[in-house]
Amino acid sequence: MSRYRKVDPRIWNDAGFRQLSDHGKLGFLFLITHPNMTSLGAMRATLPGLAAELDWAPEAYREAFEEALQQGMVEHDAKAHLIALPRFIRYNPPESPNVVKAWVGAVDLLPECDLKTLVLQRAEASAVGISIAFGEAFGKAFAKAMPNQKLKQEPNRTPSQGAQTSPVGHCRTAGADRARGRFALVAGEVA
Repeated sequence: MSRYRKVDPRIWNDAGFRQLSDHGKLGFLFLITHPNMTSLGAMRATLPGLAAELDWAPEAYREAFEEALQQGMVEHDAKAHLIALPRFIRYNPPESPNVVKAWVGAVDLLPECDLKTLVLQRAEASAVGISIAFGEAFGKAFAKAMPNQKLKQEPNRTPSQGAQTSPVGHCRTAGADRARGRFALVAGEVA
């Protein structure tokens, strides 16, 4: 689990963040700095549980969370209890290929759902985008960690960083319905 993360001071210049109420801003900053937030920018949590940690009424936290969700700053799968921050890795990139390899430990903490797949797609895109060494580290680490699954290339599709909130099953994400990404995690196939 990641104990250190960056909160870029430019967050105060972000149009979406500025549109949040004071409770919305505090609720979002709470997510970024939450001790259970993994280095992948996702964590398993419930909204009532997060409200209790802040000593807020559940409805108050739900309203603050909904603001960030509407701005595309957070994604949520209520059924799987997975919360993800789509731009987390952009502001907390891995420092080395070894950090990318350590992401495997964070994956085990996340419940299986479409949003988890989207988080992994973003992580892979980030690693590949940094350098060949980072991309290779991702491929090797996840091939070992998920021997019964493989990353299957889907041509003509690229990860989206859309800002529209839309339901996908029980998963509410920033453009997830049109962002299945270039790679999809396919269960049951041997790498």
